[in-house]
Amino acid sequence: MNLSKIERMVREGDLSLDALKYLIDCRGECEWLDFKQALHLDNDYGVATFTRDALAMKNTGGGYLVIGVQDKTWVPVGLTEELPYDGKLVRDKIRRGSGLDLQVDVVQHQLRYTGEPRWFALVLVRAALKRRKRRTPSPVRQDFHPKESYGLSRGEIYFRKGDSTVKLTNADELEDLLDELEDRTDRESLEQGSVDSAFAVDHGTYRLLERDFEEFVGREKLREQLINAVVGDPRIWIVNVHGPGGVGKSALATWAAYHCLDESSFEAILQLTAKETVLTAGGITRSRSRTLHSLEDLLDQIAQLFGETPPAALEDKKTLAIDWLSAFSTLLVLDNLETVDDGRIIAFIQDLPPSSKAKVLITSRRKTGGWEKPVTVPELNKTETKEFAKVKASEMGIHIPITDQLASDINESCGGLPLAIQWLLGRYKRCGDIKAALDGVRHKDSPVLEFSFRNIWESLSPDARRVLSVMSIFDAPPKHYMISLAASLPHESIDNALRELEDATLISKHDDQADGRAIFSSLPITLSFAANQLPQFGSLEKDARIRLNRYKQQLDLEAYEVRRFFGEFERYGIETDNDKRGVILCRQGESETFSGNFEAADDLFKQAREIAPTSSFVLAMSSSYELARGRMGQAKGFADAACSRATRLTGSLAYSTKARVCAAQRDNSGRVAALNRALKYAPGDVVLRHQYGVALSRSGQTRSAIDQFTKIIDTETPRAMPSESLVMALKTRIINYRRLGELEMAADDLAFAKSLLRDHPHLSGQSHHIAELEE
Repeated sequence: MNLSKIERMVREGDLSLDALKYLIDCRGECEWLDFKQALHLDNDYGVATFTRDALAMKNTGGGYLVIGVQDKTWVPVGLTEELPYDGKLVRDKIRRGSGLDLQVDVVQHQLRYTGEPRWFALVLVRAALKRRKRRTPSPVRQDFHPKESYGLSRGEIYFRKGDSTVKLTNADELEDLLDELEDRTDRESLEQGSVDSAFAVDHGTYRLLERDFEEFVGREKLREQLINAVVGDPRIWIVNVHGPGGVGKSALATWAAYHCLDESSFEAILQLTAKETVLTAGGITRSRSRTLHSLEDLLDQIAQLFGETPPAALEDKKTLAIDWLSAFSTLLVLDNLETVDDGRIIAFIQDLPPSSKAKVLITSRRKTGGWEKPVTVPELNKTETKEFAKVKASEMGIHIPITDQLASDINESCGGLPLAIQWLLGRYKRCGDIKAALDGVRHKDSPVLEFSFRNIWESLSPDARRVLSVMSIFDAPPKHYMISLAASLPHESIDNALRELEDATLISKHDDQADGRAIFSSLPITLSFAANQLPQFGSLEKDARIRLNRYKQQLDLEAYEVRRFFGEFERYGIETDNDKRGVILCRQGESETFSGNFEAADDLFKQAREIAPTSSFVLAMSSSYELARGRMGQAKGFADAACSRATRLTGSLAYSTKARVCAAQRDNSGRVAALNRALKYAPGDVVLRHQYGVALSRSGQTRSAIDQFTKIIDTETPRAMPSESLVMALKTRIINYRRLGELEMAADDLAFAKSLLRDHPHLSGQSHHIAELEE
């Protein structure tokens, strides 16, 4: 606990989250700091007790009351919900209990110390900024239940003595207390340079933290890559060492700092950490070595590194820091930067001017983006796990043969995370049961899971959390469409979530050797944590499994399904199981469309494309569906893709679909070209030929249109049972003859059409078309 720092925080009115974290980390009370597990101002006893403490704080120079921390034990248990009190209400309660108007502010923050986020309240009682003005205490101005043991009486003066609130017995007592407190604070401030340093290396312009390893095991190539990044290209001044929690980022950064010290690579090195917690064999505990809380902390440390007294104003701090970083080649190592709730730090180092000679090495559980040089720290493989486990077991005095099989079991259980391996060995040392130690790593109550993944989990978007959680239900790494189906999210949301999870190094993307499509995998230890989060999504797990089972049932090619679509498979040359499944899904999508269930249809067509992405049939059917929905951009894209993958048997379908898209876009020339291509695949298709003739006619190519209708008429006329296409061809040829002024030819066709209707009763349904021509 640093009294001079707490006095400065009180004077500056610091109510930030970092201020709260610092005060909790003090793990002890003083005249300016008091912990309370709860605050009750809904009864007179609570009002009196709080008023007494607030008055004592004010009379001692101001201070903080932290609500949510156990008194005496200083355990941060937090509150399950926010306090129903703001600054005005608290000031009103104090006025009611004492008759005094005190300057009191209340801010509430959420922190995670017990696995779940809990609320903590920070109450700041202000006093005079100048010490001499504190010499005049504020007595109670009115009685408040004076006859009760908890009551306050007019004229009473309260003050803080150590960690207690006491009542003044004589005037000299307050003077003595303030004199002693101010002497302690001044002495502590003057002796800051002589107290025990937080740094293991603390000489000249070098400040390095304690190594958390006796011997750095393996990773030669990674170490070489990191050093090259740090001392290499001068145009890159920020190196981001990123990876999941417990993978060894901090150890790697520390190794790099000591390597640069030994090699005299920099004229100055400053290593700071924002690490809030540490993992021990007994669980997660608060870190006692945190040295980075805010931008002000960083700037002050830089100034002190070069023997300067930090100025008070922030802009002056920045100017001074930049001056020194421009004068000396300096390595700044900022560990666990993602735990600092101060985005100004990354902004400051990103905006360092070209004159700066600084290199900044940060460690984080995610990529920062932008122009930083990323260095990914992967998990240990089985060989590295065996070597690491042997070395750590020896350091910990554990006698256990690390066989290939045990190394494999450790790697599987711990996911190749060095910190998890150390925890496992520590647990084994305590219980003597290797199986229990292995099982304990991924148990739902495992501190390894909480330590390694909780912080990064809290930083993820809701969609990314949903996707990672649902990935835990798969037996094998899933593909995109399976994740989309299980998570029940739009395609774009799945894309964004997967990119976010990749950036956070929680999943990896690989190509399936069987079909070249992407699959997404995650470590078993990561999925164990994700599985534990599923209950917070309500019925997601149950619903996802139902959707997946229904999907698998739809894709099971039972004999009756094959028979049902056999004609379609044969017509379009559908041979592979995946392409057959795509056909079935498209037809099911059509059925849902006719029923008006567009959400289900969207899903079915999307599944069809995922499972048969190269099928011209599936792409053409998807284009037709998008066209029906009025989504022209998607319809054109799928039509073009269908044509690019057209086969001898699917070409007419693909290009006729493209023609429909062109027609909807009023692109007559595109429609003519598409139908021309379609006919090359199916020259005997009279319906296509008629459509082609109509398209030619509408584009002004009347004579060419007549030629197409003539081909249909010549084909259909000799048949004993001519089709309706013959009547339609005659009608459209008549229209085009009239357009050219060839009225005699039109009259002959009209007479022929009437005779067809008279001689073939089955064509009577087309009589209205001919009747229209006589009007």
